[in-house]
Amino acid sequence: MGDILNAFLSVSHSSDGTLKDGASATDTTVVHTSGNETVGGVKTFSSSPVVPTPTLGTQVANKTYIDSLPHTLLLPTYSKQGNLSVLTGTMKLPISGTHTIVGTRLMVGTAPTGANLILDIKKNGTTIYTTQANRPTIVAGATSGGPGAAPDVTALAAGDYLTVDIAQVGSTVPGADLTVVIVTTTVG
Repeated sequence: MGDILNAFLSVSHSSDGTLKDGASATDTTVVHTSGNETVGGVKTFSSSPVVPTPTLGTQVANKTYIDSLPHTLLLPTYSKQGNLSVLTGTMKLPISGTHTIVGTRLMVGTAPTGANLILDIKKNGTTIYTTQANRPTIVAGATSGGPGAAPDVTALAAGDYLTVDIAQVGSTVPGADLTVVIVTTTVG
């Protein structure tokens, strides 16, 4: 990565960082050709800068437009150290704000063997995977899984909580050192 940056900079800079003879970094060559820059570094324009047209329906090009776009958010990580066993989640992850669950990411330090590692995520004590085949899984022999199929229940609101159940472990080696990240989107 550093080689690429150095090659780019070497076009107009000497090895000591100074500009090469004939090279310039004027306002017109770097950014734009309209407006004046004062001594304090403030740019003034002879006309308003152009803002790209939003692509989402009737939204206007302003802060409301930007705030209405979904933002990906990773909820705090759930982890279980040591050898895994079937377990009903007791650690509650409280939710603040409004989120939409889009998937999960799973990782283990030791891969399960003999059978897949299968988890269940529950919202307020009820599975979000009413289609049980869609539950988060790490296949036997692998150390990671996800995002998997989207859950059937995706909406989270302030006051909800999530728990993680270990529904199945490997039959030969159960797997060890589990980390679970729930990926959501939120608006605003």
